[in-house]
Amino acid sequence: MDELPPIWPDYTDVTIPVNIAPLNFGPAEWRDCSKIDVTISDESGRRLLHSAGAHADFPLRRWHRILDANAGKDLIFSVALKSESGWKTYKQFCMHVSVDEIDFGLTYRLIPPGYQSFGHMGLYERELSTFRQRTLIDTRMVESGCINCHTENRGDPGTFCFHIRGRHSATFLHRNHEDFCLNTKTDSTKGFFVYPYWHPSGRYVAYSTNATRQSFYSSADKMLEVYDEHSDVLVYDVEKNVVIRPEAAFGSEMFETKPSFSADGRTFYYCVSRPGVLPRDAKEMRYNICSLPFDPETGTFGSVADTVLAVSVYDKSFISARPSYDGKYLMVAACDYGTFPLCHEESDIWVMNLATGEVYDGGGINSDRAESMHNWSTNSKWAVVSSRREDGLYTRLYLAHMGADGVFEKSFLLPQKNPWTYYHRLINSYNVPDFTTGRLEFDARDARKAIVGGERVQVLAR
Repeated sequence: MDELPPIWPDYTDVTIPVNIAPLNFGPAEWRDCSKIDVTISDESGRRLLHSAGAHADFPLRRWHRILDANAGKDLIFSVALKSESGWKTYKQFCMHVSVDEIDFGLTYRLIPPGYQSFGHMGLYERELSTFRQRTLIDTRMVESGCINCHTENRGDPGTFCFHIRGRHSATFLHRNHEDFCLNTKTDSTKGFFVYPYWHPSGRYVAYSTNATRQSFYSSADKMLEVYDEHSDVLVYDVEKNVVIRPEAAFGSEMFETKPSFSADGRTFYYCVSRPGVLPRDAKEMRYNICSLPFDPETGTFGSVADTVLAVSVYDKSFISARPSYDGKYLMVAACDYGTFPLCHEESDIWVMNLATGEVYDGGGINSDRAESMHNWSTNSKWAVVSSRREDGLYTRLYLAHMGADGVFEKSFLLPQKNPWTYYHRLINSYNVPDFTTGRLEFDARDARKAIVGGERVQVLAR
C-alpha cells in the first residue's frame, strides 16, 4: 500500500526523546485487524527489533538500548496489518530520536469529565522512561473534597503545592522537606488561592483568587462555559507568610487571573480582561497578557503594567502564559474568548519569541480540537499539553519537541504499555500536567495526617 499505516496512536513521523518509554501502538481499527507486524530498522537498513501480535509491544530494555544507539538519528518502521482480506504492507515511516532528553516524569490530576461537584479524583506521578504510575493522593485519603493544581518549582520534586477543597480545605505546601497546610483566605482577598506558579528562587508563589462558575448553553454547538465572576492576582511570600499585592493590578475592576514569573524571576505575567456582567457577557470577555516588573530581593512590584499580548491586535483571548525556562519563549493558550480554553474547541497553543516579539501558532503541538493546559520541560526542549483531539470529550496528554525554528514538531500521545486497552478503558481525563525531575518527595500518610488533622497556618496580608 502506497500510504502510511492506519495505526493508533498516530506515532508516524514524530520526534521522540532519547529516554522515552516504548511507543507501543496497534491498528487504528482494531475490530477489522487481527494482527499487526512491525519491524524497526536503523538508517542503514539494519533490522533492530520485531514485534507481532494484537499490538506492537516493544520490550523496555531493548527499546532503550536502541534509542541510546540511535540518538540524533531516525528509526525506520515497517508495518503490516492482517484483516479478513489478508495482509497489507504499508509505506514506511520514521521516528526521529532527539538527543534532547525529557524529564524524569509528569505529575497530573485524573478527574471524571463530568459536571458533578467533586467525585473521585487524585494526583498522580508517571515515570516517562517506563509505564509506572504512582498515586500521590486521592479524595479517598482525605475524606472527599476536590484536589487540584499540583505545581512544582521548575520540576523540583522537593518544592511543590496543591489545593484541597471541601471539608478539609487547605493549600498544601511542601518546601525544605517540610509540609504546611495554609489557610489562604484573608479579609483583603476574595477567596482561596488557585492557579499557583513558583518563583525560581522558591521563596514566592504567584496565585490568583477566583470566583469560578459554570453555565450550560442551550444550543448544540457548545455545551459548557466556565468563567470567573471576579478574580485578582497576588504573590505569597513563603518565608514571611504574607501576601504581596501588585497595586497596579490587585483590587481593580479588571479581571486578573493565572499569573506566572519569567525565567529570571524579574517579570510577573498575568491575564487581564475588562469586567462584564456574567454569564451574559461571557463571549465578550477576552484576556490580554500583561506584565509587571518584580524585584525578588525586596518583594515589590513596579507601578506600570505592560501589555505583552493584546486582544486588540490578535482578536484572541490569551490564557496561562508559560515562559520557557531558558528565557526564549512564552507559550500561551489562545481561544476566541473566555478564560477556560478547555471548553473551547478552537483553542490552540501560541508561542511568542521573547527576543524578537514575533507571535505565531505553535505548530505540531496543536490539533483541530481544544488544547488547554500546558507546561515546559526543565530544559525547555519539550512541552506537555492536555488535548481533547481524540474524541472531543476526554483530555489526554501530548508531548512535543521544540524545533530549532521555535515551532513545535508533531506531538505524540503519552505512551502506554497497551494504549488501546488503557485509554479506551480510562474513564478519567488528564488535568494540570507538570514535569518533575525526580520521584516526588511525598509521603501520602504524612500528607493525609496534616490535611485531616485540621491545623492551618493563617496567611497574612501585608
